[in-house]
Amino acid sequence: MQIHAVMDCSLVNGPGRRAVVWLQGCEIHCPGCWNPASHLRAGGFAASAVEVAPQIERAAEAYDLEGVTISGGEPLHQISEAIELLSVLKHQLPTLSTGLFTGYAENELNAGKFHTYLPSTAAARQVQWRELRSLLDFAVLGRYNRRQPTTAPLVSSRNQRLRLFSARYDLEDFQDPQFEISIEPNGLTQITGFPLLGSLE
Repeated sequence: MQIHAVMDCSLVNGPGRRAVVWLQGCEIHCPGCWNPASHLRAGGFAASAVEVAPQIERAAEAYDLEGVTISGGEPLHQISEAIELLSVLKHQLPTLSTGLFTGYAENELNAGKFHTYLPSTAAARQVQWRELRSLLDFAVLGRYNRRQPTTAPLVSSRNQRLRLFSARYDLEDFQDPQFEISIEPNGLTQITGFPLLGSLE
């Protein structure tokens, strides 16, 4: 899979402490996207699920993680790889909760109307989405629209939807949008979460 970045511990990408894996590549290009560096398909770095999983496992132990969130870029472009990664993590860390951010709406996903980098049919993509959905506790669905700002939990525009796919969480478990800045010992600075409403224009 092609990865944009991995963060060992975040407090703003779902309930509790969570690792975050941003997959590289996005063909949707929502105007005002806060992470345009993740759009180029050839950017980031290549790694397999079995290479990424140990980092998540170490982070889970070090930070007592509650879960992992897959974001992007657009994760559905690499849906096979996302399924593989979550399957490995579910096997090795069965108590870890799982979340996803995608720019596709639920009706598009259910109909298989989303782009994947590996050639596939709409019917095959429907099957893949059902498999991915079965591995998720929650997902934020829909394109970012900077003209529809909101303070609803975990979404960045009013048209987006927070969907619960398991009984693990209630909507009350999700906090209002926030963002965080982390500085690694090597000086790498990462900003994640949701921009302030006043910074959208």
